[in-house]
Amino acid sequence: MAIYVPGWHNEQKNRCLVARRLGPLTDYQLLNGCLVEVTAQTDGELWLLCDAQARLAERVAAAEKMRARS
Repeated sequence: MAIYVPGWHNEQKNRCLVARRLGPLTDYQLLNGCLVEVTAQTDGELWLLCDAQARLAERVAAAEKMRARS
């Protein structure tokens, strides 16, 4: 596969593209919508999904830090 998305490993499975995170997520991130794996049909779609999930994980991690300060 030609696409490279930092922080993700991707491969083709059954006519779909599947990307899995290379690093772990916290329980808080998992409970708040962050995904370990995304599936797409095109390189562009896969890149956008991985990018969106990476941004979401960063924002949720920031919320988790704010919660810990309370």
